[in-house]
Amino acid sequence: MAKKRKKSKSSQKAAASGTEGSKAKDEKTITVPKKDAKERRKARADGIVMTLYPAVLGVIFGFASLSLFGTGVAEEGSAGMTYPWYFVMTLVIAISFYVQKFTYPYLKINVEEFKTKDWFYVEFIAVDLWLVSWTLLLN
Repeated sequence: MAKKRKKSKSSQKAAASGTEGSKAKDEKTITVPKKDAKERRKARADGIVMTLYPAVLGVIFGFASLSLFGTGVAEEGSAGMTYPWYFVMTLVIAISFYVQKFTYPYLKINVEEFKTKDWFYVEFIAVDLWLVSWTLLLN
């Protein structure tokens, strides 16, 4: 265990004289407003919706990818054009982004408050569940 060091007499005198106190006054303090129970409940409900909705979209895109694109690999003797998996993934990212952007207001979630971090979060969930569901359906 680390021992606690006592303050030297010179630092105690400086604290008493107020030299350190003026430094504390110059620093900016940030106060975070406390949320009441109603706002916390709304934020928690929005968080649940922002987790479940992209997860469901990802599973839907997994089934759609299987039916529209199959394996994502050009197979011998396949008719028509077969798209590679990375093209399918780019489509899923673009389409799921715009679907979420325009449907969140109907779910009473304010998209204007979304930051880049929030968009990465919901897109990661959608793409992750798409990839998992498509992989499981291919096996």
